Amino acid sequence: MQSAQILTDSTFLPFIVGLSALLGACIGSFISLLTYRLPRDQKIGATRSQCPNCSTVLRAPDLVPVFSWILMRGRSRCCLKAISIRYPLTEIACGVGAAAIVWQYGLGWQALALCGLWWSIISIVVTDLEHYIILDEVQIAIGLFGLLYGWSQGDGWQDMGIAACIGAAIGLTLKYGFILLRHKDGLGMGDVKFLFVAGIWLASAANFVPFLFFSGVLGILSGIVWKLMGQGERFPFGPALAFALLVCVIFPHMADGFWQLYGLVEQ
Repeated sequence: MQSAQILTDSTFLPFIVGLSALLGACIGSFISLLTYRLPRDQKIGATRSQCPNCSTVLRAPDLVPVFSWILMRGRSRCCLKAISIRYPLTEIACGVGAAAIVWQYGLGWQALALCGLWWSIISIVVTDLEHYIILDEVQIAIGLFGLLYGWSQGDGWQDMGIAACIGAAIGLTLKYGFILLRHKDGLGMGDVKFLFVAGIWLASAANFVPFLFFSGVLGILSGIVWKLMGQGERFPFGPALAFALLVCVIFPHMADGFWQLYGLVEQ
């Protein structure tokens, strides 16, 4: 008990937050590896990290999160070719997110679950933007972290299971309903799976309506930006779903406000 109090004491909190940022950046480096190799059917632990341009095995100084990229001015040490900025951005996002979560929630199972969700969302953004896929491995991680979060919050297993099944039913209905009406895919199978694992986090059927509303709003906005950037008609919907879930989890009062607004409209 005393050690837990020390870890949450305001004197030690900046130090703990700093360590969380460092750990998050290291996780971001691993996510960069995962999101590069898995979509290309490459094994994760079979070989050491390599330069994406010339396949030279990278040394320890090349693998320091963020700083290696900055010191080399965004170029590979071995072949001097440009390295995508998505690598340091992924590491920064993972580190900053972890620090913010620990600052807000302290150390504990809830913070760990939320960090896991944030890191998974970063993975979704990268793979869906680059390959139009949401990795099954990431879906499983989101589901497991959702179970951990529900346990830390005292949610019932039955409620989480029912909400997950509702999410899957909604996803399948949207997918095949769109095919029936428009004769083309409107929702990928990865999005359907995400709705299933999102139900574990939402833990209530009532939370799905605000979640779908926020997903739709973010989807419309991202679709407009996607077209303005000249990326074509098809756009990845996974990031909109992921950030809508994050909003509903981090700011549960927004879902409550959605229903209160609906009640005012009805009156």
